Amino acid sequence: MGRVLRSAVSIAAVAAFLVAFGGERSTERVEDADDEAPELADADAGRRPPKQTGCPNGMARVRDFCVDRFEAPNRKGEEPLVMQSAVDAEAWCSARQKRLCTEDEWMDACEGEARRAYPYGDTHVDGRCNDDQEWRKVDEAKLAKWPSPEAKAHVKELYQALPSGTKQRCETPGGVYDLTGNVEEWVVRTREHANSWPYVLIGCYWAGCYGGNKPTCHSTNNAHGPEFRFYETGFRCCRDAQASK
Repeated sequence: MGRVLRSAVSIAAVAAFLVAFGGERSTERVEDADDEAPELADADAGRRPPKQTGCPNGMARVRDFCVDRFEAPNRKGEEPLVMQSAVDAEAWCSARQKRLCTEDEWMDACEGEARRAYPYGDTHVDGRCNDDQEWRKVDEAKLAKWPSPEAKAHVKELYQALPSGTKQRCETPGGVYDLTGNVEEWVVRTREHANSWPYVLIGCYWAGCYGGNKPTCHSTNNAHGPEFRFYETGFRCCRDAQASK
């Protein structure tokens, strides 16, 4: 997939679509589950009771780090951000006292101690995650005009991500959703790849992986630099877990 571009997009209903594309409301109102009152954050996190995990509400603990339960904006029921570059992702996470997940952290959250091939087990189950949508033809000339209205409209035509948590069984035992499929996620590169960009994309997206394979916990795309963005590129955040008091 040849790709270019840059900025943030959340595509929901018409009002949400306008907001995410830089509409009239301030981007300061774009918050994730961690910014909410505890009862709302628990709802976003899948209605789990509070636990002393060393992680904020809306995040799950994996070993010594915390990971967002959902793709950014980390809100259950909201459509994930796309048209995100790695630079955007780093800034977004940092503004919320988090950081972009590393490649190893993301894989660890996905495969767990059991070293699962998929977030939910070792065998792919059709329909369990959003990874089987039909590919739609992309007009890269339109996307290259980003953030023009024409480019935004084309992204809306291409978007097939589902609201976070829709696929309730696309979940790890630790309660992290949509790691494979839905939107492709930026992570900080920590493993050897053919290219040496500081970031890689991981988990593939709603139409599966390039070449037709189904996304696994080790599906990566190392072909793009940190300024790259495309109609399916998103992310989630991590942070170090706090020591128990």
